[in-house]
Amino acid sequence: MQDPSLYEQKQLFTRLASGDETAFRMLFDSYKSRFYAVALKMTRSEYVAEEIVQEVFVTLWVKRDQLPAIEKPATYLFTIVYNSVYAHFKKLAQEKKIEQALTEQATDLESPLEVLLQNKENEHLLLRAIEQLPPQQKLVYKLIRQEKLSREEVAARLQISPNTVKNHLQEAVKFLRSYLERAMPLLIFLLCRQKS
Repeated sequence: MQDPSLYEQKQLFTRLASGDETAFRMLFDSYKSRFYAVALKMTRSEYVAEEIVQEVFVTLWVKRDQLPAIEKPATYLFTIVYNSVYAHFKKLAQEKKIEQALTEQATDLESPLEVLLQNKENEHLLLRAIEQLPPQQKLVYKLIRQEKLSREEVAARLQISPNTVKNHLQEAVKFLRSYLERAMPLLIFLLCRQKS
């Protein structure tokens, strides 16, 4: 479809403002491919590009009462595209930040059992549990929990990815919790003996 002239664009905007679905369809047919190309180039994701195109036209429909005042319709439309792409990246960054914070919190928090076991009298029970770990998990656990290295430092030292380090640590902590929960009756017995 040939691009509408500036006059035709303004006419379409005016018609759309009054709820004319034919005008909406004409704008959609004129711009959807270009919006998609821009969004695809910026996001490198076909799925996201399609979502952005839909979002642009939903925004256009929702804000249609503002359209008669727009002097440059094409500029207005592409501004919506760029704002949608920007909002997408901003949301991705926020999600990544939240996910990273939750992941670090989940892997950095020691279980109450570990804290309880860190006193000298009960340390041997934790050490016994650590010795039951597979070699790589044991090494990762010791480097992070005992030597207080960061995931990135452990990854560099072991020449593995930080994500692999995170996975090893999570598996180690899961195993230790399970082991210590099974040993809980013995731990409670030892604690009661110490107090008496």
